[in-house]
Formats: sequence, structure tokens, C-alpha cells
Amino acid sequence: MTAEERMMWVERYSALPTGNVADAMDGLGLKRGSVLGLHPIDPSQKRAAGFARTILQKRRSTPWDGVNLAKHGKVIDDKTEPGDLLVISMGGIMDVSTGGDLLALRAQLRGVQGELTDGCLRDTDDIAAFGFPAYSAGTAPNKSAYDIETVGVDVPVTLCGVLIFPGDMVVMDRTGVVVVPSGKIAEVYESASRIAKREERVAVHLREGKMLTESRKLAAAEVGQ
Repeated sequence: MTAEERMMWVERYSALPTGNVADAMDGLGLKRGSVLGLHPIDPSQKRAAGFARTILQKRRSTPWDGVNLAKHGKVIDDKTEPGDLLVISMGGIMDVSTGGDLLALRAQLRGVQGELTDGCLRDTDDIAAFGFPAYSAGTAPNKSAYDIETVGVDVPVTLCGVLIFPGDMVVMDRTGVVVVPSGKIAEVYESASRIAKREERVAVHLREGKMLTESRKLAAAEVGQ
């Protein structure tokens, strides 16, 4: 996929509510990809979509040597591309943060669309202030260097029971997070965009004073099922 094609899909999915994406996946008979139990660092943050750039972290097996950090900063510097979305699996570790404002800022300047982690973040006020969308399990002021190491990059990871592969499409908004398998990105988008258009028409008919059932029938006739 070219860089232009990647950004095309990012822009398309960024225009879709997660509810429409989830409905499309249900309608296509796909396994649900809703990542439940995580929260946006800023309830007013913008919707974000991007290709999963996965990082797997765990507690250190040996004490920190004072030199080697958790390495996800190097991943951001060396591996991220415009249109990526960081997906960091910490296995639910909650007593330290996987990153803060400087990592988030560097990622944003690299064209990364947002961050998703089942661990904690810090400096969330600052991250929210420069508009970097992020979902996490919570916040923690302690940094990760003493406790956490990166053990995998661009590997399958599991967040809140959802298996996420590198290159999957991740969509985040105020409602939640949905992951679309990389091989189904086009198919799910077509269905989700049709659902979105149909719901727009339903809303138009409701504002005209029509009943919900009638509005849905009219919208289905106008847009298609």
C-alpha cells in the first residue's frame, strides 16, 4: 500500500463513528473488534484512525541498568510512518506509565494519529493540549524505565481481549475503540459508510416529524440496506 493509499484510508475512517464501524463488522459476520474498558485521556478529543503499529511491553526480568530505556521512543523515531496509530500492550500493568507528553509529541510530529494502550499514560493534560488522541486504562506519574521493557515490535498483541495485528485499522472516538482486520478494511468501510449515510437520512426524516419506523424504511429505500 502506498503512502497516499494509507492516508486515504486514515481520512476515510476518521470520518466514521465507531458505532457505524462496529455495526458494519456485525453485519458482515466478523468477530467483534471493540476494545472495551479503556478511556480517552480527554473526553473532547477528536476522532482518530490509523494503522496499528504494535509494541509489546512487560515487567523487566532484570533491574534497569540506567542506560537502556523501554525502547518505544526508538520505535517512534525509527519505525513509525504517517498514518500509524501506536498500540502498546502492557498486560494491564497500572503502577507506571508507558509514556508521556514528549513521546506523544514526537509521535504526533512523525504523523502518528494517536495512541492506544491497556496501561497508563502521564502528562495527559499536556497531551490533550496539543491534540494527540489517546486511550488508556488510566494514568500514573511514574515513568516506565525502571520497571518496563519492550519485548516485541510489530507483533500481534492483545488488548482487553481483542487480538490486534500490525496494520489493522484502529478507530477511536468518544464512544470507544474498534479494530478492523487489515484484510477487511475496504469491505468494512463500504458497509460502515453506507450505514452512516442511512442514519443521516433517518435523522432528516425524524426532524420532518416522521415516526422512527417510517424514517428507517424511507432511508433504506434511499440509501440501500
